[in-house]
Amino acid sequence: MIWLFLLIPVVIIGSIAVYFEKKSGMTQPDENKQADQLGEVLKHNQINISGTD
Repeated sequence: MIWLFLLIPVVIIGSIAVYFEKKSGMTQPDENKQADQLGEVLKHNQINISGTD
């Protein structure tokens, strides 16, 4: 009987999470946009590693 008190909130929160995930319409990331930004990311990474421009 105690397992019902533990299982019911998990089911409720899980169903709410699934509902909002479907509602938000999450999509796969745009790979073309990521490829365009790769140079900028690498530049900033090098600046962070060396500490200079």
